[in-house]
Amino acid sequence: MAGSGVRLRLSNALGRTPLTIDHATLATQLSDAVPTAKPADLTFNGGSKSVTIPIGGEIYTDPSAYAATPGKRLMISLHLVNDSPYLVQHSWASAATQYVSAVGSGDHTADTTGTAFTGTGVFSGYFTNILTGIDVTTSDSRPTVAVLGDQLVDPFVDATTPGLTTPRLSDDLATALQTNEQGVPDYGVVATGIENNRLTTEQTRGGPATLTRLDRDILTLPGVTTVIVDEGLEDIVAGTEDTNVEEAYATLVAQLRGWGFKVVLTTLTPCQGYAPCTTAIDANRIDTNTWITDQDDFTTPKVTHADTESAVAIPVDPNSTTEPLPLKLDAGTAPENYDTGDHVNLTANGYLAATGALDLTTLGPDN
Repeated sequence: MAGSGVRLRLSNALGRTPLTIDHATLATQLSDAVPTAKPADLTFNGGSKSVTIPIGGEIYTDPSAYAATPGKRLMISLHLVNDSPYLVQHSWASAATQYVSAVGSGDHTADTTGTAFTGTGVFSGYFTNILTGIDVTTSDSRPTVAVLGDQLVDPFVDATTPGLTTPRLSDDLATALQTNEQGVPDYGVVATGIENNRLTTEQTRGGPATLTRLDRDILTLPGVTTVIVDEGLEDIVAGTEDTNVEEAYATLVAQLRGWGFKVVLTTLTPCQGYAPCTTAIDANRIDTNTWITDQDDFTTPKVTHADTESAVAIPVDPNSTTEPLPLKLDAGTAPENYDTGDHVNLTANGYLAATGALDLTTLGPDN
């Protein structure tokens, strides 16, 4: 989204020690850890360059003038002063890459080269620490769509699986809104992805369940009018009964509507061929999808669904007479190559196809 200013959301919500930041900067990325120009200082609490985020706390930077342009990547740099044995991490953050300098190498937030992020003791990857959001200031009161979940399944089982770092539904939705020819406004899009993608179960790696983190994942986000729920398959393939998942969905939808949010539920994509996806598990997935497609309610705030299953699925056996027809991810020739090879996670083209199942004209606030 284009805008004239930004502010950053920094979090220590699941931290174990306070975090002290004594310098934070903002720039446009040239490449890797190199900015296009000298980074600009960011401040906190009305002008201070330093801040301490307590255990369990979150903080925004002061608003900063910055010409945000769609398609241009921001570079956020933070210098931590105190020792912290553990930083809360969002792994497999497809739209972000983090570069970490060697411990004790000093403050590099104002560097104009990437030298400090090469050599011994440095590392990088598709993850983020501390930074959990970027708000863009627009000239109008533009609505925002939040995508709750990231549709990843067991991302830590095989870290080499293709597709785990590809653009996902939230990324593709932002692009679709920018380029649509239907006259749909370029709404803001916020990814509130959860790496283990569970609705109900607390995860050691993955954090609190969705139903226990809506306060910071949805309620504290400015301007949100619509929530796309893009999760549930992880629960199913982990063995959660469809009735329990449906109950969790019902609770989630009731809470979101009670707070005034429009809700879009996505159907669960196929998992046939993925080892944990037994016949019984897939039956639970099918039953859950039947429940999802029955939830459309056009009283305000509305509940609708997007059939992402149909967007990426083909029959396991086209000649089968079984009802319902068993489905699997299409592993055909690009652009219809939706299966990463593990038969459950989507490729970049798979996420594009799933995004195509969304009706952009229904994403704005109810009239």
